[in-house]
Amino acid sequence: MIDQAALRLTVAQMRDQFDLAEDEAAALQIASGGWVSFAKAALDAVESSGRGLFEVVSSSALADFVVAHLDEFSLSLSPADQRALGVLSLLEGFDDDVAEVALEAAFDHWPEHLRADVPTVILRLQISGAVTSGPRGTPWHVPVLVAAWARRVLTEAVPECESETIESSLAAALTTQEELAGPVDTLLVDNAVALARRTRGWSLLDRIFQTCGYPIFYLFPRSSIPAFARLPATALRAVPELEEITTVATMAQEALLGLDTEADFPETVRACVARLTAPGAAHDKYTVQPDHSDSEDESVPIEEIGSSMRFHTVMNEMARLGHAGEHRTAAESGSSWTTGGVARRSHRVVRLQASIHSVLADEPGRALALLRSIEDEVKEEAVPGDSLPPAVIAWSALASYLAGDQERADAELAEFALFDHPPFVQEQVFRPAALVVQAYRSLDAVNLADVEAVVRRMHDYPDMGELWYHVPIIERKLVQLVATSRSALLRSEESINVHAYRAASDRRIESLVASRIGMLICLGQLHRAETLLESITGPYGAGQVLQARGELAAGRNGAAVRIAEAQYYENHICTRDRADLTGIKAAALLRLGQTSQALDSFAELLELSVLVGSLLPVVQMPIVERRELFRASANRPVWQKISRIVSPSLGDEFTVAGAPEALIGRLGDLGAAVIGVVDSPTLGHREMVLLESLERGASVSEIAHDLMLVQGTVKNNLSSLYRKLGVNSRDAAVARARSLGYLDAGGA
Repeated sequence: MIDQAALRLTVAQMRDQFDLAEDEAAALQIASGGWVSFAKAALDAVESSGRGLFEVVSSSALADFVVAHLDEFSLSLSPADQRALGVLSLLEGFDDDVAEVALEAAFDHWPEHLRADVPTVILRLQISGAVTSGPRGTPWHVPVLVAAWARRVLTEAVPECESETIESSLAAALTTQEELAGPVDTLLVDNAVALARRTRGWSLLDRIFQTCGYPIFYLFPRSSIPAFARLPATALRAVPELEEITTVATMAQEALLGLDTEADFPETVRACVARLTAPGAAHDKYTVQPDHSDSEDESVPIEEIGSSMRFHTVMNEMARLGHAGEHRTAAESGSSWTTGGVARRSHRVVRLQASIHSVLADEPGRALALLRSIEDEVKEEAVPGDSLPPAVIAWSALASYLAGDQERADAELAEFALFDHPPFVQEQVFRPAALVVQAYRSLDAVNLADVEAVVRRMHDYPDMGELWYHVPIIERKLVQLVATSRSALLRSEESINVHAYRAASDRRIESLVASRIGMLICLGQLHRAETLLESITGPYGAGQVLQARGELAAGRNGAAVRIAEAQYYENHICTRDRADLTGIKAAALLRLGQTSQALDSFAELLELSVLVGSLLPVVQMPIVERRELFRASANRPVWQKISRIVSPSLGDEFTVAGAPEALIGRLGDLGAAVIGVVDSPTLGHREMVLLESLERGASVSEIAHDLMLVQGTVKNNLSSLYRKLGVNSRDAAVARARSLGYLDAGGA
C-alpha cells in the first residue's frame, strides 16, 4: 500500500489508484498537487456531500470544507516557508514579480527570523511541490486544496487581526504595484481586484479602476467583473464614484450568463460596456446590495481615502468650473495638479480634461502643450476600445486646427483613423471633437459630400457637448457653397437658426453672430448684417473681414480695399483672416478696373490659401470676379500647390502639365446663390417706421394717425420709399425690405 502521508502521484497513478476517468484524475491531480492525502479528502467529500468532483476541486470555499476534515497532515516546510506558502495561497496565480511584491508586504508584519530571501523561498516551494505551474504555461499557483491547507496553517500561526492585516496589506501592495507598472499586468489586476473585494478595500477598487479605466472589464473579465459587480451599500457610501462603475459591471455580468465559452467574453463585454457608457445611454441602476458588516461604524477613515480621492476631487472641481463657464480656471486647476504617486492613467485623464477645458477657453496652444506631454505614452499603451488614445489624438487635431496649424491637424486626423475602430467605451470623450475638425478640414478642401456626411453625424450624435456651437457655423459655410438659388439659401438659414444662442462664453456668441452676419451678407441683407456687426466688439479678426465683405457686397469697393489694406498687418488678424481680406481686396480692385493689381492680390491669395491649407478664402469671393480671376490666372504655377489641398477626386484630375481646368471649373461653380452686389438704399428713421407700419398692414389713415401727419404727407412719403426700393406697391415694398434685411424674414 502506498504511504499516503507524504506520497505525490502522477495523473496516471491517481487514475489507477482511485479508479478515475482520465479527466477526473487530471483535475484531482492539479487540485491536490498530487498529494494523496488531499486527493483522498476530496474524494471523501464528494461521496459524503453528493457534489461532483469537478465542483469540489474548482471551488476555494469547498476546498476549505475539504481541508477542515483532513486528518493531521504536514508538508516538509520550515515555519517561514509555511507562512510564505500561506501568503501565496491568497493569490489567484503569480509569477516571480507578483510573488515578490506579496511576500515583501507580508514580511513587514513578521519577526525578523521568519523573513527570508524571496527568490530562494519561491524556489524551495516549487521544489517541494507546494507551488506548481498549470498546463500550457499558465502562471505559478498553489493547488486549490494545498492552498486551503496553507491558509488554515497561516490562520493558526498568527492572530486573527494580524491575518486580516496581512491580507489588506497584500491588497494595497498589489494595487500600488499595478499603479506603478507600465502596461497593465494581468496577474496584478486579477489578484488586486480579488483581494480588494475580499478585504472590502473599496478605495483600492477605485484606485484599480483609475489605473485601467473601463477596459478593465473586457481585458480581465474573469476577475474584474465579479470584483466590481453588485457592490454593497458601504462601498458606495465610502466611494460614491463606484456607483456607475458597479452598475456597468453588474449589467456586464448579466450579459455573460448566456455565453457558452469564455472565448466570447472580451468582445461581448466590450460591446456591453460601450453601450452602457455611450452618450445618452439610459439604464436602471442595479439595486444596491445590503451591507451585512458587523461594524456599526460606516465612516471611512481619512487614511483610507487615498490619492484616487484626490483624483476625483480635481475632476469634480474641473467639471464644476466648466459647467459655470470658467474653462480657463478649470484648465489651470487640472494642469497644476500633481499626481502624488497615483496611477499614470489618472494623470493622463486629468491632463486630457485640462486640455479640453483649454480648447473651450479658446487657448489651443495650452491644450497642445498638455496633450503633447502624454500623447506618446498613451499611444504606446493603447488597447482596443479605450477612449483615451483617440481622445488625445482628436483633441490634438482640433486644438491644432484652432491654433492655425492645419498641417498638424491633418496629421492627427490621419493617425486618428488608425485608432477609430468602435465600439468604444465613453465615446463621447472624443467623438464630438473628431467630427468638428473633420468637418472643418473637409470644408477647407471643398470636399462638400464629406462635409454633408459629417454634419448628418453631428446632428445624429446624442451629445455634442459644448462643441455644439460649431454645427451651425459649419452648416452655414456649407449651404453658402452648395445652394443653387437664393430661396434655398434663405430656407437653409431659417432652418439653421433653430440652434439659437446657447453658448456660454462671449467668444462663442461672437463666433455664432459672425456666422450669421456672413450668411446675411450672402443673402444681400446688408442692413441686418450691419446692425449685428455692431455687437462684435474688440479686436476680432472675423469682424474686420465681415466689415470688408459687407462693403464689397454693397458695391463700396474703395472702402473694401481700404479696410483690407488697413487691417492686413494688425496683430489680431491671423493668416486665415489675411487670406480672406486679400480675396476681398482682389475682387474689389477688379471691380475698380485695376486688373493688374487685382491679379497680384489674387496670386497672393492663392499662396495664402496654400499656407493655411484652405480654399474657403478663394471660393468665398464673389462668383463673377472669381471666375474672371481664375481665367486670367489659370497658367500660374501656384495652381500646382493648390491641388494639394483639394478633394482627392479633383486632385486626380489635376495634371501639372497643363491648366487645371477641372479644378477651376469646380471652384468657379461654388456659391452660385450668393449675392455678389446688392443695390441697397439707405433708409432713414421715418422710412423704417413706414416699413414697419406697412408690414403690420396699417392703412394710410392709420399711419397718418400714428405719426400725427396728414394723409397727403404719408402718401408722398410712401411714394418716395417705393422709389428708393424700386417697387410700386406696399406688398412689393415689404418683400423688398425683407430681402434687404430691413425687416425680419416672414415678418418674425
